[in-house]
Amino acid sequence: MRQWIGAVAAGLALAAAGAASAAALKGDCPDGYTVHAGLNTDFPHAGAKRAFLVYPPEGVSGPAPVFVPLTGSVESTLDNLTVPRSGATWLMAKQGFLVIGPVRECANQDPNLKGGVCNGPGHDGWNWNPWHEGRAAGAAGDRFKTDEGSDSTFLIAAVKCAAKTFSVDAKRIYLGGISSGGTMTNRALTFRSDFWAGGLPISGEWYVTTDEGTALSFGEARDYVASDPDKVFQGRIGPYPLKAKLGPMIVISVWGGEKDLWDCGPPLGLCSDYRPTTQAASNYFSAQKAVVHVACSAHHGHMWPQANTQAFNAWALKTLASHPKGSDPGRFRLTPPPEGYSCKLGRFTDHYPEG
Repeated sequence: MRQWIGAVAAGLALAAAGAASAAALKGDCPDGYTVHAGLNTDFPHAGAKRAFLVYPPEGVSGPAPVFVPLTGSVESTLDNLTVPRSGATWLMAKQGFLVIGPVRECANQDPNLKGGVCNGPGHDGWNWNPWHEGRAAGAAGDRFKTDEGSDSTFLIAAVKCAAKTFSVDAKRIYLGGISSGGTMTNRALTFRSDFWAGGLPISGEWYVTTDEGTALSFGEARDYVASDPDKVFQGRIGPYPLKAKLGPMIVISVWGGEKDLWDCGPPLGLCSDYRPTTQAASNYFSAQKAVVHVACSAHHGHMWPQANTQAFNAWALKTLASHPKGSDPGRFRLTPPPEGYSCKLGRFTDHYPEG
């Protein structure tokens, strides 16, 4: 408890210090739309009506940093925002962050929908259904080699509209998520490093491909990364080819350890191993001169970090906010994470020790 109280105080002090000199993001909403605290529905975007929840920052008088948390396949938006085991990410509002919790399009604006229709294969050129986070392996997915998709643009549109009601720090806008939400974070960061100041992909996919962009099966991708764990791999989460240069950001990638696996159930069975996927993500982000990458390993398996959860959330968000967009990567200093986590600058080096 003492650690949590200390983290809250540190987070509020950080947010207040940043707000004093921060430039506010210019707000931009669809005609007639106004964002308010709580659930916002019928937000028009890309031909659909979308929803998101807003938790205003506490203890901040000027522009506040933003955190956009993304749930995965089986937990609802409200699970991720309010349930301790699922992250309880709304508590970051008490750290001085404006928290914006988007609802998946598959949930039809229902923040309480758990798995259901959101837990399964994608359609219309997308690989998986919860988020538009990776292009499908076949020809239907080819357009998304260059098109970021409506979820990526929705997340930005929601932040910009919220900025008309709440003062937003233009250089401290971050997102993060678990599983499919982590994969969506990877996609948003690789496509839109012009907007995001950074992110927290937790157990995110990379959908590793060959250098030519050809999709690989689960087993093939697993072996491909294991055979050359230092390599920068192309992937169906981002543009093809991956951008040679990203804008300045900070990225904290999280791996849940040996049990960080996803079983899709019959007939597919085991369909993702987040050892190779987080390795691939860390290799790419670490290779970018303008990106600070932090690789974190733990032992909680495939879920939101479970050890000292709120202390970890506070540490991760404080670490992100300590590096506003445009900061010199050479001046970044990594502070120790809470007990239960091993974090280092650069790519993961614990996934394939023999490499």
